[in-house]
Amino acid sequence: MDLQISVFLLFVLFTAGHSLKCYECTVSCANPSETTCSSSSKHCMTTITQTQTGPLSMSATVKTCAPLCVPGTQQIGDATVTSHCCDTDLCNAADGMYKGSFLLLLSPLLFYFLFQ
Repeated sequence: MDLQISVFLLFVLFTAGHSLKCYECTVSCANPSETTCSSSSKHCMTTITQTQTGPLSMSATVKTCAPLCVPGTQQIGDATVTSHCCDTDLCNAADGMYKGSFLLLLSPLLFYFLFQ
């Protein structure tokens, strides 16, 4: 029982002060970089702006940390702006696949020790 409590306390301590990590890029997100967000940023945000003028179509993507994020799509003039929000490490992945957080990956191990 003491081992179970120790593992639980270590788990809580290691995940409590964790800073959020997001991918960051502007315009071309072919090779985004990882960044550690400031303590005020609680979300990773991906914003895609698309516009079409006649036969020409243009798209720009921005990935960044954000203190506030409102998901959705807005029409601004000729441009369509779509925002996606998430709040786990590297969740605004370059390939569109959301990666689980450290907490999610270790939760089966935690339950194994607690409920064995």
